[in-house]
Amino acid sequence: MRALVAAALLTLSPWLSHAQAPQAFDPAAPGRLTAFVYREVPAAATIKITPLDDSRENRRLAQAFERALERHGRKVDPRNAPLSLSFTTEVSQSGRPGPTTGTLGVIEGSRDEARVRLNLYSTTQDSLTQGPRRSDGGTPTVRYMLTAIVEDASGSRLWQASATLNGTPAEEQTAYAAMAGVIAEEFGKMVRQRSFRVE
Repeated sequence: MRALVAAALLTLSPWLSHAQAPQAFDPAAPGRLTAFVYREVPAAATIKITPLDDSRENRRLAQAFERALERHGRKVDPRNAPLSLSFTTEVSQSGRPGPTTGTLGVIEGSRDEARVRLNLYSTTQDSLTQGPRRSDGGTPTVRYMLTAIVEDASGSRLWQASATLNGTPAEEQTAYAAMAGVIAEEFGKMVRQRSFRVE
């Protein structure tokens, strides 16, 4: 029995080490793309873009998808197409703000006495009147995620891609437009993992 378990572990060890190995983060290429083919996507088929959320931002992103797909030789028709590309977006915080420049005060105590010092007002440190101050390194980092799904007229899934990109809150529209471009570039292909950068 032990020999059987050992043999199984030896057989699986290359796969396990590959699956568990963390990928190094490259600041020059902070984006990641994976894509899976369920069925072949016809090269000449016309596509319509259908965002699952009809917000103003997603309507802009749908236009970015249309332009990117057309740049890569795909036909786009919003009214009459056998294939539809739907997408969803998600934002999550992936980094914490940097350290603050102080605290609201200090509590000192011993067995017999205690003293409290509070910062009532300060332009450089945390204070009761001005609130917390953040250092220059305190810009939060967010992770943008864009998932695109291609289905045929019957609702069968043909292809799915997921892209993630680390950035700052101010870069949202730029990040999603860049991810739409990368997804259009790899449209219909199997992609295990591809790094990309935002130009």
